[in-house]
Amino acid sequence: MPASDVLGLHHVGFVVARMAPALSRWTDEGAAVLVEPIDDPIQRVTVAVVQSPGELPVELVAPTPGLDSPVAARLRRGGGLDHFCYTVANVGNRLEQETERGAVVVCPPVFAIAFGREIGFVQRRTGLVVEFVSEQEMSPV
Repeated sequence: MPASDVLGLHHVGFVVARMAPALSRWTDEGAAVLVEPIDDPIQRVTVAVVQSPGELPVELVAPTPGLDSPVAARLRRGGGLDHFCYTVANVGNRLEQETERGAVVVCPPVFAIAFGREIGFVQRRTGLVVEFVSEQEMSPV
C-alpha cells in the first residue's frame, strides 16, 4: 500500500449479531461510545463506534433487522473481526490502485452515514477485506 495516499488507520470493523447487547458488552468493559448506533440504509447495517482506553476505534456492525444485510455471511462464520479501514485522500483512486494489484471491489464508493464521508471496500487476494474512508467529510448525495 503506497504510503503517500494512506493517511492512517481509521478503525477496525467487528461484526456482531445484534447491536444493543454487543454495545452493552463493550461499554461494560470500559469502552466509550464515539458514534451512537445508527442505521445505514445504503449499507443495510446498523453501526456504532466504540473505543477502549489506549486502543483503536472499533466499528460495531450489525445487520439491520428486516433487510438483506451484506454481513449475514460473516455472521454465519461466527462474526468478529471483519475489516481494517484506512483514511485516504480519494476513495475512488484508492480502489482503482487496489484493483490494479488484484483486489476485487466489493463496495464501490458510497456515502457512509456514520462517518459523513465516502467509503469503499475491496477484498484482497489474501482474503483480507479493507475499507477506505475519505479524509474529507461530505454531504449525502
